[in-house]
Amino acid sequence: MISGIILSTQIVNAQRVALKSNLIDWATLSPNLAMEVRLNQKFTLDISATTHPFSFTIADIKATHFRLQPELRYWFNRPMARHFVGVGLLGGLYNLRVKEHFYEGDIWGAGITYGYAFVLSRHWNMEATLGVGMARARAFDYRVDEEKPATPNLLKWTPVPIRLGLSFSYLFK
Repeated sequence: MISGIILSTQIVNAQRVALKSNLIDWATLSPNLAMEVRLNQKFTLDISATTHPFSFTIADIKATHFRLQPELRYWFNRPMARHFVGVGLLGGLYNLRVKEHFYEGDIWGAGITYGYAFVLSRHWNMEATLGVGMARARAFDYRVDEEKPATPNLLKWTPVPIRLGLSFSYLFK
């Protein structure tokens, strides 16, 4: 679907690109950066990457992760202004320790999103986004006193928040 839209786009005179960062991810100490590219008069492609490479424990929980999230967005008004809906994908790797229990694995999913972009000035936007979907989590599930299994022993489908964001964007015009 994404390829079809990209291949069918016409040349747009005022191409716009935005660089963004999600404040909610920063609140969880996860550096992140996103880029959104205008495809035509109604569609944009947003690709974000987030990581949490730090190794410290809070409340007996220790986690590191890397997440990549592409999303195709349809804008009701014009790209990068006001209401939009999107179809997003989620892919990531994680290591999680809760007390004496380890989970090491990957997660892959898809879902739908809704968002609103507040135009702050000619080059700055603030964007609120919420998305839900389903993901498949696969992990090595074991305790500290056990040996890590040879193959992943946890596989399940679960509902997940595909997107949760409050982002600031800088638009290049």
